[in-house]
Order: sequence, then structure tokens, then C-alpha cells
Amino acid sequence: MRFFKILFERLWPRAQHAVSHSALATNEDADLACLEVPTPIPAEAVQIRREENGFPAPPSLSVDRWFYPWLLSCPDFIDKPLTDPERKILTAFDLLVVRPHTNAEIVPRLPLLIPQLMHSLKDDTATIHDLADQIAKDPALVGEIIRLANSPMYRRPCKIASLQQAIMLLGQDGLHQLIARVAFYPIFNLKSSNSANIAARRIWMQSERCALVCNCLANDYRQDVFYAYLTGLVAQIGLMVGFRFMEQILDTLQGPIPNSTGFYKTFIERSRLLSYRIISEWDFPEPVMTAIHEQAYPTKYDTRSGLGAMLVVADQYSKLNLLLQKQPPPEGTFDPLVFMPDPCYRRLPSDEELEAAS
Repeated sequence: MRFFKILFERLWPRAQHAVSHSALATNEDADLACLEVPTPIPAEAVQIRREENGFPAPPSLSVDRWFYPWLLSCPDFIDKPLTDPERKILTAFDLLVVRPHTNAEIVPRLPLLIPQLMHSLKDDTATIHDLADQIAKDPALVGEIIRLANSPMYRRPCKIASLQQAIMLLGQDGLHQLIARVAFYPIFNLKSSNSANIAARRIWMQSERCALVCNCLANDYRQDVFYAYLTGLVAQIGLMVGFRFMEQILDTLQGPIPNSTGFYKTFIERSRLLSYRIISEWDFPEPVMTAIHEQAYPTKYDTRSGLGAMLVVADQYSKLNLLLQKQPPPEGTFDPLVFMPDPCYRRLPSDEELEAAS
């Protein structure tokens, strides 16, 4: 934890800065041929995206009706009255939403240091050499950074062999995102094979994609790219907790997994309230909490914050991307071209690339 304290305090500026390729030119390991930046998508392509009030507009259709059954490996949900077990689950879940801190085994705890540091990251003076020096003190993180830099997601023409090369490739934004992934991955990724943990791992897959789209949109609309990434990464934390909680209740009731449309409509709404309660207790940055609050208490789209608007778009893009790779909706039920022309959708890595980076 001492390393993370030093790293966060010194090297996580609120303002984002590009990393100069000349910063490490004196390092003999830095092979610039490995560090070529891919050709960006032309700026005019962004015009394909619909906008409202200066921010991306929500997609004209939702893929939720296919996404949530896939999370639980269920057939389509059924329009029918709630069963008695379903009502009991919702009643118990309501109590958890109101008082999430009462069940530490269900609601994950974030180390107190991390949210405190998020509010104290104001040093804009740290250099790339400072960053390399601090990371070099933690061999496990050095290995993780080099591994990620060599993953297919970055499509490098040759192997990254040194920490300095990896830092140049990832940049400060990339390193911030990597640290966030390292911090949150254990919360979502449990090794058990029961249905709740399968769902949790699938939520993590969607959350990673959502974070990447939020990051891309924030860059286009001049928002804080790390806050956007963090928003996408944690937006579904309440749903992950909810599925684990539901499984505990079902173990007690000895009942089947719910399958009614009405149950999941209410359950998902409650999970968004729980996400906001958890994020509030974690004391996240105000823009992140505002976006998660808007997800939990939806208002007219044109009154949402920039991050809140981006989260709506990123949520749907990430779900579609997963579905098309894992379980495509029935042919003819929707037109994926509603989503695909957006450059931030096209930048999503393939499933194999993300898995290699996990």
C-alpha cells in the first residue's frame, strides 16, 4: 500500500498530459519502432454520432432485453406476475439498498486510502522519469504493466521489453486506468463457478468495455478522461452485488432463478440505487458520483451531466459489443448499424484482446 500511496499522491494529476516520446529517448531499451502510434480514426467520422445539447445522444434502441438474460444464462424473461420467492428477494434487496453498510460480506469495501487519494491528486509537476522510478519499486506492478503493453489490445509491431517502453506506450492516462483495473478486478472476478459469480465476471467484461467507451467519448468532448473511465468501470457494481445477494436468498428459499420481466425491471432499478450508495460510501470524485446518481435517478436526458450522458451511450455500446461476440440477438430483431458507425464503438478491442489483457 505504501507504493500506491506514493504513486497516487505524486503521479495522478487531474489535468491530463500527453507523454512525449523524447522523454525517455536516452534509455537504450527504448525502441521507438515499437512505440508507433496507430493512425487515428478521422475526425470527420465523429459526425456520425448523434448529439443532444453538445453531448452524445442515447441510442435509438436498447439491447437490455437480450443482455440481462445472457448475464444469467437464462432464456428470455417472461411477462407474468411475480412469484412469492421473487417478492421476498425484492423485499430483502430493498433493505440492502437502504442500508448497504450492514452486510460487509455482500457489499465490497474499498480501501480507505484510495478514495482519500482521489481527492488529493493535484500534482501536475511529476515527470515520466518520476513515474518510472516509483513503479520500478513494485516488481509485481512492473510485470503487470509490461504484460498489458504486450497484450494484443495494443497491437505493437514488436515486443515491449522494458518498463520505460511500456510507460511510453501507455502514457499517464493508460497507467491510471491500469491501476484502476488492478484495484477493481478482484471485486468482480471470483473463482467460484456458481451462477452469481459467472454473472459477476460477465458484468466485469461489460464494465471494462463501458469504461473504454466512456474514456473515448470524454476525449472527444473534452471531459476528464480518467473520471469517465472510472465511471464506466463502477457503474454496475450494484448489479454485481445484487446477483450475489439474490443467490444467497435463493439458497435459503430453495427456489429457482427468477425469470419474470417485472422482477428484473425492479431488480435492475434497485441495483442502480445500490451502485450510487456504494460509490457514495467510497467517496468518489464528485463528477463520477453525479453520473452514477443520474443513472440511479434518471431525469430528462438533456438535463444530465456530460459524464452522465456518456455513461448512457457507453452502457449500450458495451452491451451490444459483448452480445455480438457471445450471444447475438435473434436475426432481424434490431439493426446493429445503429451503434457500429460511432468511432468510440469501433475502437472497442475484440473479446480476445480484452481477455489477453485481463
